[in-house]
Amino acid sequence: MFALFLACTVPTDTAGDASELPVLEPPAEGEGFQVSMFGTAPPSTEVWLCSVYDLPTTEPSYVHSVEFLENEGTHHLTLSTTYLAEEPLVPGTYDCAELYGQTAAMEDAVMMFGNQGDAEGTLTLPDGVAAMLPAGIQLLHEVHYVNATLEEVPLYSYINGYTMAEADVVDGIWGGSVRDETIEIPAGETKTEWSRCVMNEDVEVQFLASHTHAKGVEFTIAPFDGTTTGEVFYSNKDWHDPMIEQYNPGLVTPAGTGFEWSCTWFNDTDETTHYGLESTDEMCNMAVVFTPFSMTAACEVVETSDGVLWGG
Repeated sequence: MFALFLACTVPTDTAGDASELPVLEPPAEGEGFQVSMFGTAPPSTEVWLCSVYDLPTTEPSYVHSVEFLENEGTHHLTLSTTYLAEEPLVPGTYDCAELYGQTAAMEDAVMMFGNQGDAEGTLTLPDGVAAMLPAGIQLLHEVHYVNATLEEVPLYSYINGYTMAEADVVDGIWGGSVRDETIEIPAGETKTEWSRCVMNEDVEVQFLASHTHAKGVEFTIAPFDGTTTGEVFYSNKDWHDPMIEQYNPGLVTPAGTGFEWSCTWFNDTDETTHYGLESTDEMCNMAVVFTPFSMTAACEVVETSDGVLWGG
């Protein structure tokens, strides 16, 4: 989904042999770009790959739509940038758990595009709206795949960005993911947790999406006016699908108002489940994308079901 989304101008093969894999045709010259990464998932393994590469661009790109193609069954892909980080990463391919454990990449990276559940698709911003990618920034391309088969699986992830002329751009986007990081689901039980966040600036929300792992039963979003929670208007009961909802016109969300999002899980194991990055852990993330472009705008957590305040 768009969580922000930016662009680049050259194909990037970062690992593996792409010679016999499905191919996504890149945009025609002058109409956009393609980036890609490749890898391998050994039999009966969970693979979480991060590829870091620089963009050799000399001028900004203005991205109006994105097309993607990846392995069927991919848990998620993300494309982020570390250009706001104090220390750039060394280009190369990493195990994401090791990279995030040994560096500040998870805190420093700004997600630009993400997808979960769909092997291919296209997303388009409203007329005149584009995401701008500064020249020469560093990208972090992430793929999470669980290989439940007894065969090695070659991995591929292509992303096309289709650009528009700067003169035609009337607005930009910004956004991110707001997370509940204090999850506790007792063994053998069904558990619901909720969080509430409010915008710190006036925005119009263009996209909302959900993210949980396999124990997720339902994800809901309701409006929150700063005091009262309204009726649920977003409900997703399929954890495989982030159910990216685009709103046209955008949802007018003044500063001080926002959303309550909740997750219901069923823990079918004999151990308590907590927040974590592996597929056997759990998450409860709401993704929100909005206009106008403002790097200081965010939905800030003000209350949670367990009393822990956390905003991102």
